[in-house]
Amino acid sequence: MRPDPATDPALEARRRRARRTAWLLAAVALAVYLGFLLSGMPGR
Repeated sequence: MRPDPATDPALEARRRRARRTAWLLAAVALAVYLGFLLSGMPGR
């Protein structure tokens, strides 16, 4: 029998890593976006 996927610790750890990676990429994307946005401001 296979373990219940909802309670499988390996699957849960994998989901946690995926979630952390997604947040990290979102933070980098936001930093790049804000960098471009703010780099255009001083010229005004």
